[in-house]
Amino acid sequence: MQNNCYEAGGRLDANTVSCLNERMDSLSTDFDELHFNLSKLNYLSSAGLRMVLAAHKWADKENIKFKVVNPNADVSDVFEMTGFNRFVDIIHTEEDSEDGTMSDSMEDFYPLRPIQRWMLDTHLQKAKSTMMNAGGLARLDDSIDMERLADALNGTLAAHDIFRCRLLFHPETGDLCQRFDGSLSKVRLETMSEEEFQRRKQELKKPYQIIDRPLFRIYLMITPSGKYLYTDFYHVIMDGVAVSMLFFREVDLRYRGKPVKQEAYSYAEYVRQEADKAKDEAGIAYWRTMLKDFAEEKHLPPIDKSDGNWKFDAHLATLQNISKDFFRESGYAEQTFLMAGVMLAMAKSAGSRETIMSYVHNGRANRMEMRLMGLMLIQIPVRYDYNRDMTVDEYIHDLDAKLTEGFQYRDSLGTVYSEGLEDDCASFILQKGNIMGNASGEISLFGTKAVIQDLPQNKASAVENSLDIHVIIEDDDSYRLKLEYDASRYSEEAMGRFAQLVDDMMKGLQQKDKSVLELLA
Repeated sequence: MQNNCYEAGGRLDANTVSCLNERMDSLSTDFDELHFNLSKLNYLSSAGLRMVLAAHKWADKENIKFKVVNPNADVSDVFEMTGFNRFVDIIHTEEDSEDGTMSDSMEDFYPLRPIQRWMLDTHLQKAKSTMMNAGGLARLDDSIDMERLADALNGTLAAHDIFRCRLLFHPETGDLCQRFDGSLSKVRLETMSEEEFQRRKQELKKPYQIIDRPLFRIYLMITPSGKYLYTDFYHVIMDGVAVSMLFFREVDLRYRGKPVKQEAYSYAEYVRQEADKAKDEAGIAYWRTMLKDFAEEKHLPPIDKSDGNWKFDAHLATLQNISKDFFRESGYAEQTFLMAGVMLAMAKSAGSRETIMSYVHNGRANRMEMRLMGLMLIQIPVRYDYNRDMTVDEYIHDLDAKLTEGFQYRDSLGTVYSEGLEDDCASFILQKGNIMGNASGEISLFGTKAVIQDLPQNKASAVENSLDIHVIIEDDDSYRLKLEYDASRYSEEAMGRFAQLVDDMMKGLQQKDKSVLELLA
């Protein structure tokens, strides 16, 4: 028996699969087995998976046995999460390989949106991470009618096609894609012992198996200690706005017996319309210009430690120098003003007259999108040059115009993700009430107070950014700053200094005629 062996090392992604494509194009068929030796491969993206699948299909067509040999633990996790181990023969596994089953119909396959593909590729780096789990466990008030709540949950799930979403590989192209024809299992009320409850809570610790599997988990439970609701959505189908402001708002209306006024828009149709839009070369050029020449030493706070591999930490602070009353009187857009302060703090911290950051927005730009259940996040890179003198008022209006311009090119964001243009940038995120936004404490739920018991922990996050900056608007209208940072590069003291600098800038920006260069001095 003759074998043909291909060895892949390093990364197998959109930038490196061309070498494998060339090798596959030149293959003869005078051998019995095709082996992919992945023992030296440390990263496999969706593009790499697509290439492995294409090789497997080619081998099947030529009646050649295909085997993946010695993938390391991380790559094996990716094969398990995506279901590759069910239809590809992987050497050194104890399970028998199975033939993959794919639909014969070519209709209703929808491409992944750029943000979805970026999230999946990010998750594939650490497939066993819970980083894409979006939800948590809440203890409900004893007055909650659990059967009525089950009906409200099931009615909401049935009304929106996003909950029928399933991810799979396209049978012709091998691309990861999505369909909206999955079956819905009804949420049912369960009564269980405390021991059973503790076992169920382990669901919070599990990542999603993503290929042709349900992409959300909802449990209603009664135990001797109380009534509980556990909701968890895979982030690739739902964002925070969709969960907190759309899903739970509709569940609340249904629970109270009130009419759901907004029409249930189709996420599948939205994806189709997005995919049909022409590729915008002007937009691609715009993003490349905005993110050109990013440098850590110029566009990030100075690094004050070096402890090796990336590790997560967070710094929390209340912004003392800004209040809701200011926005009611000033007329400034809240998100623009807050980002203006963060960008100035970044420039002053880095000792630079230029800032490059990413603005993460909920992506809902019109009335239809504001009512659309699903993942709508977009990331708008923003670059600002402070080398000219201007007043605070001029600066904020100019930054607002830049954000508006960025939104015009949102259809070309695939370039940002596919080329990794934003990978090292700090990001700015403005958050309003999140249904599971706090690790502990009470939240309003169905007219009562519920207590958060547990949240999925991103202990093995693959998003190894240097700094993510969240400004959170609390229920009491105060502003809270949350800095999520790489603790191998920044100390808690450094983040404390940066938080104070942000607060100082918020105060300085409230003087419309003040010179921006004076704030940076």
